Amino acid sequence: MRRFAVIGAGTFGSAVAETLSEDNNEVIVIDTVPEKVQAMQGIASQAVQADATDPETLIALGVNEVDCAVVSLGEKIDLSILVTLHLKEMGVPEIVVKATTPEHGKILKLIGATEVIFPEKQMAQRVARRLSAPNIYDQIQLAEDLSVLEVIAPPKLVGKTLKDLRVRDQYHVNLIAIREPNGRGEMSTIIPRAEFKIRPDHVLVVVGSDQDIEAFKNLK
Repeated sequence: MRRFAVIGAGTFGSAVAETLSEDNNEVIVIDTVPEKVQAMQGIASQAVQADATDPETLIALGVNEVDCAVVSLGEKIDLSILVTLHLKEMGVPEIVVKATTPEHGKILKLIGATEVIFPEKQMAQRVARRLSAPNIYDQIQLAEDLSVLEVIAPPKLVGKTLKDLRVRDQYHVNLIAIREPNGRGEMSTIIPRAEFKIRPDHVLVVVGSDQDIEAFKNLK
């Protein structure tokens, strides 16, 4: 079990806190708005109305001892920068911060954020990719130059076994799962065996460099 602090309980922050809690992590939520704090009672391990820009308050709440802090303060750019700086000075090892603009993101990186996210932009990109390429179920950026792709099996691969295809050797991506309908919805085969034969209704889940993922997406 990991320990998290979620600072800011708006739409994004509360969703992060709820998901982390569902995964049996210890989560403390901090916000200045009583209604938002009240809404997280019984969901997070602890929900506190407090000013996260005060380093002494953060220390008193044990934020300096968490494994990861998530900062989601909406449009309050100055506050997110100040809180991120405090977290860095406290030695929090992982600091994930929601940014509103590229410039905001650059500043956050400079002062110690380990990861900067742009939720609306990233979701928009995922939706656009899905709309422009109906064979693409989803594509997620895992790290710089590393993505995971869910794609309907390209015709070129259908009817062949993984042993025949040698996906890693030929396409330089790792096939980590195959999703398929089974009459009751959908099931997944994790790390499929070499004898597994690809069908037209299979959805392949592959991971690789951005360049190799783009090439795999264009297989016909």
